[in-house]
Amino acid sequence: MNDFLSQATVVWLSFLLQSLAYATPVLFAALGELLSERVGVINIGLEGLLLVGALTAVLVASATGVPLLGVLAALVAGVGGAALFGLFGVVLRRDQVIVGTTLNFLALGLTGMLYRAATSGGTSAVTAPSLPPIFGQGSLSVGGLTLLALILIPLSHWLLFRTRLGVTLRATGEVPEAAAASGSNVIGLRFFVCLATGALCGLGGAALSIGILNTFTEGMTAGRGFIALAIVVFGRWTPYGALFAALLFAAADVGQSRLQAANLVPLGADGRPLLSYPVFLAAPYILTLLALAIRGAKVRAPAALGKPFDQG
Repeated sequence: MNDFLSQATVVWLSFLLQSLAYATPVLFAALGELLSERVGVINIGLEGLLLVGALTAVLVASATGVPLLGVLAALVAGVGGAALFGLFGVVLRRDQVIVGTTLNFLALGLTGMLYRAATSGGTSAVTAPSLPPIFGQGSLSVGGLTLLALILIPLSHWLLFRTRLGVTLRATGEVPEAAAASGSNVIGLRFFVCLATGALCGLGGAALSIGILNTFTEGMTAGRGFIALAIVVFGRWTPYGALFAALLFAAADVGQSRLQAANLVPLGADGRPLLSYPVFLAAPYILTLLALAIRGAKVRAPAALGKPFDQG
């Protein structure tokens, strides 16, 4: 009996830690978008920023053999992509949805081209050394990026709701005219937060490529940037809400993969699976949409979200 309980404990602990690892890329992106939307900027280019960070981390870590350098390079690449978005979407006041969509397509094409160029010499795939865990081993380990994402949750909450800067950030997303009248540089603040969003997305991309998979494949983010957008709404623009929503998505993702791996798919009378594997792959996204439909209809976005502002 004790052996059974200890095995069950290990299984559930492994499931929780794996869910935390899979939630990390989405959580980084969601935290960045949360800060961005709090100052009135909607950045739907998260998918592209995650892709850029994922590829940069793999290429640099593979070339140097140092995973930490890959993470730092991914952060810088994310900042660079976000600066492009901030230039057009904030400084030049172009439509932020269009700019974000363009960024996604640009990143998808650019990362695909660079990856094919890196593998054109006959290499089937670019692999990179993985980040060593902070503590534990195997399925019972916790990585450094996962721990960093968890630490950022209370720090972000403290910043937004316990500091004067947080009041300014939230005021910028609600009534930017009042924030400007009090002496805040709305354009500068929004641009800086865009860069912070890019840095977090770069870390999220690194957490996906060298934190989980140790390689890069074209389009490997698989819609996680858009899931992050939904998580922000589901979490009511709060860090702890974003954490809960990210864990919900990741648990569904890990759960469906474990069900398939354990051959626990229900079979029909003819011995064939009643549900095909694409249904299981879609389960986390369906669950996210259902949760968003139920909870998202009752929340209000920042009043100035997506609206350009003329500082002068």
